[in-house]
Amino acid sequence: MFADRNDLTKVEYKQARQQFFSKGQPCFRSSPLTKTYGFGVHSDSNGKVAIFGMETEQYEKFQTDPKIKKVKAMRTSKK
Repeated sequence: MFADRNDLTKVEYKQARQQFFSKGQPCFRSSPLTKTYGFGVHSDSNGKVAIFGMETEQYEKFQTDPKIKKVKAMRTSKK
């Protein structure tokens, strides 16, 4: 979709992808899954995303791994 909206050619995909993902994308950080229900979202270097419940063993592994960057869910308002 991004490529279509910006009229990119196949040759430009790699550079555009690097530029797009150079800045954090808030889509799941602003979701009720993370803000209200406490799910953890993990994304890897290939752009794959997984969602884990906070009671799961995998969630705990991600929380305690110092090599993984943690980013908090976004607030609903700036009260």
